[in-house]
Amino acid sequence: MPTAIVTGGAIRIGQAMALHLARKGFNIALLYHSSGEASENTIKEVQSHGVQCQGYAADLRNLKEAELFIGKTLKDFDDIELLVNSAANFIQENVEQTQLESLVDTLSLNLMAPYLLMRDYKRKVNKGLIVNILDERVAKTLPTFAAYSVSKVGLKHLTELAAVEWGKSIRVNGIAPGLILPPQGGPPDYLEKAAKKVPTRSHGNLENLTKALDYLMENTFVNGETLFVDGGESL
Repeated sequence: MPTAIVTGGAIRIGQAMALHLARKGFNIALLYHSSGEASENTIKEVQSHGVQCQGYAADLRNLKEAELFIGKTLKDFDDIELLVNSAANFIQENVEQTQLESLVDTLSLNLMAPYLLMRDYKRKVNKGLIVNILDERVAKTLPTFAAYSVSKVGLKHLTELAAVEWGKSIRVNGIAPGLILPPQGGPPDYLEKAAKKVPTRSHGNLENLTKALDYLMENTFVNGETLFVDGGESL
């Protein structure tokens, strides 16, 4: 039975990816940071689909922990075929407002940790597929989310670099969600109001993202691409 590594897998997009992959028969190596109760619930739900699920608590802002993670999973699972980099933070600060701590945290978690995970996946697994969760903002210049946008644009470029370098053994692609989930703690009508700015005049859902993942898994000639799932908002 194949195994998928999903970072940020306890909540939101990462959780949706982990549960979807479990339904497809993947064992799940689920990395989470501070989502203790949520991670326990997600692990139980994954296991309810008849697959194995091992949770790993780690702070990927600590790059030493990021460097050790692929090796840890290989001690528990021997047929890893997929890495989904979903863990991220989302801080609304423009360049002038950005504090050093939030800059370092954002670049470490959103860009440098995936860089190290991808590098070690290549060194130690060297097969299958890597999918990086990006953001439709990679196609825009929005200073409101400065460090976040820089991190996601960097991750998109890293996706393309790795796809060119590793294409013979590993495909590397990205999914760029648009209006799928409200921000944590956002108002109940956030999606409905924000949808007015989307060309489709609608918002998406998590199933739209899992279908995008299916496409990238099934179409083995897609490599180095970013699949925008955003109703045209990035245009």
